[in-house]
Amino acid sequence: MRVRVAVACAAAAVSCVALGGGVASAGGTSHPTVTTVVSGLDNPRDLAFTSDGKLFVAEAGHGGATCLGAGPEGEQCAGFTSKISRVWIGQHKVQRVITKLFSIAAPDGSGATGVDGISAVGEHSIHGIITGAPQFLPPDAPADFLAVARNQIGRVVIGSTSGQRSFGAGVGARSFVWTSNHKNLVPGQFPDANPYGILAGRSTDWVVDAAANTINKVTGKRVQVVKFIPNPPASDAVPTCIDRGPDGALYVGELTGGGNGPGASVVWRYSPSTGQLTKWATGLTAVTGCGFAHDGRFYATEFSTAGLENAAPGTGAVVRVPPHSSKPVTVVSGLNFPGGFAAGWDGSLYVSNWSIAPTSQHLGAVVRIRM
Repeated sequence: MRVRVAVACAAAAVSCVALGGGVASAGGTSHPTVTTVVSGLDNPRDLAFTSDGKLFVAEAGHGGATCLGAGPEGEQCAGFTSKISRVWIGQHKVQRVITKLFSIAAPDGSGATGVDGISAVGEHSIHGIITGAPQFLPPDAPADFLAVARNQIGRVVIGSTSGQRSFGAGVGARSFVWTSNHKNLVPGQFPDANPYGILAGRSTDWVVDAAANTINKVTGKRVQVVKFIPNPPASDAVPTCIDRGPDGALYVGELTGGGNGPGASVVWRYSPSTGQLTKWATGLTAVTGCGFAHDGRFYATEFSTAGLENAAPGTGAVVRVPPHSSKPVTVVSGLNFPGGFAAGWDGSLYVSNWSIAPTSQHLGAVVRIRM
């Protein structure tokens, strides 16, 4: 699962680079200011506003006590420490709302994935997507752990702002089967599954899978793979975020796999009505979050402007992406492994900062960018 490999590699940089570093704004007449809204989060990822202005954050958690052996990213331990939390912006407070969700991480809690993407529907509904697929679970793991994990891993979480939850379509399981039948698309890496970003609707959800490199239409328990995202010069696309544009099309940002340097990431435009996938903007780097603000402008978080291989604290950024552009416009730089993105009604932008870190360091935060 390429996103987990990427964050595990970048997490190693946390312990060997100074943890400080300021945040710089773009030049020109606009001088955005960055303030921390809440801190102490548990590997925070995607962000979402409900229609009445409540902000929620996905926390990937820190794995757990059930260690599953070594993989490409080293020893991995799983548990149910992921959650969806409400951020009380004016009070600098966090309220855990939907808890005990599947999480997998290194033994120290770093490099975690869990519920990574969230999206709101109306005032009261929050949908999330949990990473992975049941095919990854070792059959010799404890039976009580497997019983719960199989019901969650790779699935859509259908939750309410009051804490109720149920588990919907198995996107990860479908991705694993689909990639098993299409090994030629990414030789040496398929089969794989890592559903990572979600755009929720009242009857249909859209999910991007960062390992299968697909856009998936989810209706009830049915998962339909509608489009494969083409590979970049090295490795594969690794789509991480999805949003609907003012024109009704879907816009997808990509992290890109290892070996792709700065500027290799693309924003794709997908038309559900025609099935056409086109490059909408190029020149981005390691995109982890994206979306439209209420003024119709598109923004993206860049995990590290130096590329994944050189990711380090202080190299993340938020950029504005003009339509059909080949060079994004920096809004703020100097962020620390930024993850999710959401736009507030007041014109402010919200980003999860320190989206990866060992649990003991309590670095995870949500920051507000006032434009």
